[in-house]
Amino acid sequence: MDEQIWEDAYRRAAEVAPVRVDRRMRDILSGDIPTFMELPFARKSGDLIGVDAAFLGMGFEGVKIDSPHTFLPDLAAPAGPDSIYYRTGADKAPEAVRRYSIHYSIHHAHGFFVEYAPDFYIFDHLRAVDAGDVATVPGDPEVSFERCEARVSEIVEAGAVPLVCGGDHAITLPVVRAVAGAMTGRLGLIHFDTHYDLAWDPPLFAGSQWAQILGLPNVDVESFCQIGIRGLRQVPFEVEVARTLGHPVYTITDVDNDGIERVVDAALEHACDGTDGVYVSLDIDVLDPVYCPAQKYPEPAGMTSKQIISALRRIGKATDIKGFDLCCLGPQYDDRVGTGSHLAARLFVEVLAAMAWRVREQR
Repeated sequence: MDEQIWEDAYRRAAEVAPVRVDRRMRDILSGDIPTFMELPFARKSGDLIGVDAAFLGMGFEGVKIDSPHTFLPDLAAPAGPDSIYYRTGADKAPEAVRRYSIHYSIHHAHGFFVEYAPDFYIFDHLRAVDAGDVATVPGDPEVSFERCEARVSEIVEAGAVPLVCGGDHAITLPVVRAVAGAMTGRLGLIHFDTHYDLAWDPPLFAGSQWAQILGLPNVDVESFCQIGIRGLRQVPFEVEVARTLGHPVYTITDVDNDGIERVVDAALEHACDGTDGVYVSLDIDVLDPVYCPAQKYPEPAGMTSKQIISALRRIGKATDIKGFDLCCLGPQYDDRVGTGSHLAARLFVEVLAAMAWRVREQR
């Protein structure tokens, strides 16, 4: 290479972009935990003014045990790291996701995303913050969910989209309740999961959230679809509920045979029909454990990381995302290098990127 060309390239880069400096955490949530992507920390409601998206931790996990006959007593206590059938630890997911989001710090390159375009920067098109964590009460879903709904309502009323990190999958209920409650039109629902989660009882439990959500104002089964269902750990009652409701259920076989693009397009056609936007709920166990070992209920032969990323991009480009949650990440079951927590952080970034791209394309 001609020496002059080489020098000109570096001189030009120095004029238009800052030189990367040694890493250090600039935005701290608490202790040595960074805010998500080192975004500004929205400590109070006024910090949400002018914000387009807000990351929120909702590390609730568990179920209230009314009697020994309601559920196995083991469900009331944390499982150990060697537990096989029943696993816990999703309450630690927000911290893990924040830690691994340091790879995508805004101080690296302002959200530069070459996979979209060579001149695309996420934060040229939207403003995002970390809204902290909901103050949950272990063993008390009523109080925890009331606090979550109140905080999400603040985010939505400020005009921002809530991006919520659970917690187990029960946390979707208060988030959707706040999002749908603020809408005048209907809300579409796209649910990525290995399991149906269509149980009826108990009402505030990871597995019965959709029975409660589908009865909310501005939400109905006509705009609900599920993607990625697989495995033998299904409940016959829930299978029958899905069959009776008649909403689209795309199994992993559909994804494998038709491709994730066609499946997502079909889901969008359903979820966007007559709605003002969609809410996306992602249970991390929809992924193959090879790509995300940090799962509460792992099942082999799931979606790949590229498939779920492609799905989120396709949804975000096609419609307004009104809210997003990622649930059931179990950091204590992750591998030594944090593969699952790292991927979970990336998926939140993907949602932000898709939202930003949609803003750019609509200008």
